[in-house]
Amino acid sequence: MLLNIKDSFFTTNLFKYVLLVVYLITSIQPLLAQGNLLIYPKRVVFEGRKSIEKITLANTGKDTVVYNISFVEYRMNKKGELKIISEAEDGERFASSNVRFFPRKVTLAPNEGQTVKVQLRRSSTLDDGEYRSHLYFRAEEDKGALGETSKVKDSVISVKLKAVFGLSIPCIIRKGTNTTTVSISDLKLIKLNKQFDVLQFNLNRNGNMSAYGDFTINYVAPNNTVYEVAKMKGVGVYTPGILRNIKIKLNKPENINFLGGYFNVVFTKNESEEVLTEESLTLKVKKNSQEQI
Repeated sequence: MLLNIKDSFFTTNLFKYVLLVVYLITSIQPLLAQGNLLIYPKRVVFEGRKSIEKITLANTGKDTVVYNISFVEYRMNKKGELKIISEAEDGERFASSNVRFFPRKVTLAPNEGQTVKVQLRRSSTLDDGEYRSHLYFRAEEDKGALGETSKVKDSVISVKLKAVFGLSIPCIIRKGTNTTTVSISDLKLIKLNKQFDVLQFNLNRNGNMSAYGDFTINYVAPNNTVYEVAKMKGVGVYTPGILRNIKIKLNKPENINFLGGYFNVVFTKNESEEVLTEESLTLKVKKNSQEQI
């Protein structure tokens, strides 16, 4: 139900309370944000007996915005980029025909929130495996969004461009036993643009369903002191892809040169400490240079 309370004081404080609750929840599962739109949760997954999910939208901006909601189909490449597609390939199935949502259009005034109900249907007819589509939230253009003009001296016309935001979250149906496993390979320490220390590696997926989780990278110095040097959250390898190229910039601690010791890369299931896979890269010092073994 749309929050539309006339008492502005009460509305503002209620909205702040909702944001506080969402903020506290994000210590478990972060929200997704772009422009002035906040979305929680950032992923909808139907598995087991779960058939209904509620998505919370919130407008933190100063203007009223209308969002149209629809499904879009994406395919992920090895770099993690999502490309719009219209037809599924082998090992790829869409969830959109088995999921409905309401409402399909949301109008959010400043400091206003609304819940979108997402429901699974006809799941008993599905074969075992994973089905994925993406819920797409797109702001309607203002009347002058892309063509707002104003005349200036000497009959020169200036055009003011306004961004139109769109945001999508995966909607996934999982049926049957999950056989997916992941591994890390080709782990290397490189210099990016001859300036930044970066760990480069592949995240490999094998099995019948997508994999997603969080990376934590620790550097263990020769004296066994442990430094957390990077985190990357919400990394996925969606079916039918079997590999994703990862590059993570490292935050080098003060007075640490990454000479000797080793890096430990851990991939954990989202919102948990369950380790899905981990790998180490040992470094040694030879003739005042760094060599990987």
